[in-house]
Amino acid sequence: MKTKRVVIFPKYQKIWDTFGENIKLARKRRNITAIQLAEHAAINRLTLRKIERDNTSVSMGGLF
Repeated sequence: MKTKRVVIFPKYQKIWDTFGENIKLARKRRNITAIQLAEHAAINRLTLRKIERDNTSVSMGGLF
């Protein structure tokens, strides 16, 4: 089954990129591992990785 590709406008892509980078920097400043943060946020480690790497396939539920 082929997945549907989401089109993101450049303005919103820049916001998404900044968001993911801010999460990653905050995690590193606090010396928290990705596994610890994922457990605290009740999400999968791979979902956190997608958020930090600006992957737009993450659902809004994962972000909140």
